[in-house]
Amino acid sequence: MTKTLKITLPDSLEQSLAEAAAKANQSTEEWILQLLIQNQTFQESALIASASLDPLLQLAGCIDVNISDAAENHDQYIGQALYDEMHQND
Repeated sequence: MTKTLKITLPDSLEQSLAEAAAKANQSTEEWILQLLIQNQTFQESALIASASLDPLLQLAGCIDVNISDAAENHDQYIGQALYDEMHQND
């Protein structure tokens, strides 16, 4: 499925895009679509890369616990564990 999108560009941006498109032997519309696709692909790749660099994410799923809301409330659980640890001698 495709969708038509109408946008208003400043003259200087439209001219710059038209010149770049002409150099690539494409219409301005094709050139802009190509730029949008490349940007989306870059954003998705960056998201995947940042997730793969997260050392805690690498631990996801490695333990089996009976806590069904750990993903949503992990800060609460960590905070409670730290509090309990700090006050264990009270």
